[in-house]
Amino acid sequence: VIINTNIEFSRWVNILYDEQMTGAIIDRILHHCHLLLFSGQSNRMREARLGH
Repeated sequence: VIINTNIEFSRWVNILYDEQMTGAIIDRILHHCHLLLFSGQSNRMREARLGH
């Protein structure tokens, strides 16, 4: 399973509206997972500026 989001875990409670449930969901997602964090400029934004 791959989950992709641009929303930081600390902001998930703003979407799910329940701090305890949000913590439980994040805990279960992160237990036995590989977390990949990317930084830098989005390739889509870069290509859009170049007119591709």
